[in-house]
Amino acid sequence: MSPRYSPPEGHIIQAFTFALDPTPEQTAQISRFFGARRNAFNWSLDQIKADLERYRESGESGTAPSFYSLRKRWNAQKNSVCVNAETGEIWWSEVSKEVFADGVRRATDAYWRWQKSRAGTIQCRKVGFPRFKKRGKDRDRCSFSTGVMRLEADRRHLTLPVLGTIRTHENTRRIERLIALNRAKILGVTLSRQGNRIIAAVRVSVARPQQAGVAQLDSTVGIDVGVRRLATVASTTEVLGELENPRALEHRLKELRRLQRQRCRRTRGSRQYKETATKTTRLHTQVAHVRSTHVHRLTTNLAKTHGTIVVEDLDMLA
Repeated sequence: MSPRYSPPEGHIIQAFTFALDPTPEQTAQISRFFGARRNAFNWSLDQIKADLERYRESGESGTAPSFYSLRKRWNAQKNSVCVNAETGEIWWSEVSKEVFADGVRRATDAYWRWQKSRAGTIQCRKVGFPRFKKRGKDRDRCSFSTGVMRLEADRRHLTLPVLGTIRTHENTRRIERLIALNRAKILGVTLSRQGNRIIAAVRVSVARPQQAGVAQLDSTVGIDVGVRRLATVASTTEVLGELENPRALEHRLKELRRLQRQRCRRTRGSRQYKETATKTTRLHTQVAHVRSTHVHRLTTNLAKTHGTIVVEDLDMLA
């Protein structure tokens, strides 16, 4: 397993997200990257399952699955794995190697998380054996940790390996300014599909004091996360505030029902069916944004007000 990055003294790891405006060619290439990651993940999982079956049948114990060993095997077999079924052409060279490495790493991490869950060494719900990823079921995403990862000086473009320079929908000045002052360093970039948008999450190591600008540095509060209420903030003596759930989906249910009925009346695969499906996806994305905005406002306000914050560790879905 790969070692975790430890930021230097005075630095924290922070992520900045930006929506992208890729060209049609770049959009198609990003979709290929998502598919290539799934391909590498499924291949790695298939290799792990084959090793486990071989161990059960013969009792011969081989090397434990690791990112480095599986990636070495992938590099040896990629000419036979990455082949176009129709043309017979080998296509792995058209995709960044970081995408394949991301798929192999995620499969290895999923396997070891399953093993730790079985052994009871991690505190979480029981984790099942990792499953193969299927297009349309798996969340489209891929990560880059090496290669060219650069925010351009015009603050409207992001450069990534193989994809080249992609225009950002939003201004990147909030992070580009830190990089220009040598206060931030890009560690990696993750692309993901959220609704109809391609989102880039830029992970950086930022030189930022942990307790800068805290209004009540000696204050300690506890956060009670609930279902009826989003959160209850209390000190050792009194309840400081209660934040109601935004009920974003409940407020849009009427519109969602109308769109779903409209889609059911249309022919699957037709232009109108796709248009209605796009509107439904956009509605769910807006609901998710409302929820995340409320959470971000709460956490930002708490971080700026109190020096110590304690959050309960409960599994709400158990």
